[in-house]
Amino acid sequence: MVGIVILNYISYMETKKCVNSIIGTIDINYKIYIVDNGSPNDSYEQLKKTFKNNKKIVLINNPINVGFSAGNNIGIKYAMDDKVENIILTNSDIIFHEKSIDKMVGFLNRNKEVGIVSPKILDKKGEIYIKSRIFKRTGIKEKIFARTKLKGLDLFDIYTNYYGLNKSFNEKHEIYTASGSCMALSKEMVKLITPLDENTFLYEEELIIGIRAEKTPLKVCYFPDAIVTHFHGKSSKYIGAWSLIHLVNSEIYYCKSYLNASVLEILPIYINRILFYIYMTFYHKDYRKKTNIFLKETIKRLLSKDGLG
Repeated sequence: MVGIVILNYISYMETKKCVNSIIGTIDINYKIYIVDNGSPNDSYEQLKKTFKNNKKIVLINNPINVGFSAGNNIGIKYAMDDKVENIILTNSDIIFHEKSIDKMVGFLNRNKEVGIVSPKILDKKGEIYIKSRIFKRTGIKEKIFARTKLKGLDLFDIYTNYYGLNKSFNEKHEIYTASGSCMALSKEMVKLITPLDENTFLYEEELIIGIRAEKTPLKVCYFPDAIVTHFHGKSSKYIGAWSLIHLVNSEIYYCKSYLNASVLEILPIYINRILFYIYMTFYHKDYRKKTNIFLKETIKRLLSKDGLG
């Protein structure tokens, strides 16, 4: 049996669509674990009303929003307690194509040396989402030249090599880590790399998974026969400026705790994020209102030893 973990925050309509796409495309035995992560609206009640009679769905009411990793850890624990053989971690704004879960699980079962499978990810226009595969460990130079606005320079082909833009999206590849929006994990890999690091509230999860997976004997692979569509940003659109605040907080933590980076090494990334935040204040009132929070939170983390403040 495969356990499919979906984290819901406010976006119950997207979660319903995600669940229905699973039900309509899967043949293998499965159970879905929906974790409502402290939604301030009536998400839990809406999901309970819709799925209360479906024995394949476990709805978990987590009263406090504990973030992406901690919320997924709750679902993973439920799934592992049910003795699933594989786990799918998916955003609520993912739509699964025909037998995509069957194909990812089948690939894991046929290739015991593989611990994580990343599907081909399309955007809402049906085009390849080019950032869905990461081929390189994310160090400081990759942070600066592949994950900020400076990526457009493609200095020394860092951006191209990081996302494997010179490699076919229609062929299997061994990669460094999968997109955090959707991945399949073998039970063996789950045991080796979970619980996920709960010090990131939102973002950077796939980078940390990559570093943890690198320390295991198992591989991470991109498998294009399995296809999903990601309606990018729908699962985080409701939090406005907090999205960027969480990104910067998580980046600082990742750089300090996993790369042992100094303040000077992180500074170019931080300056880039500050400039983008300032840009957003010209267009969004929410960003203007939270400027002091952004500066207070991020500077405290930047100057701390472990990136947690």
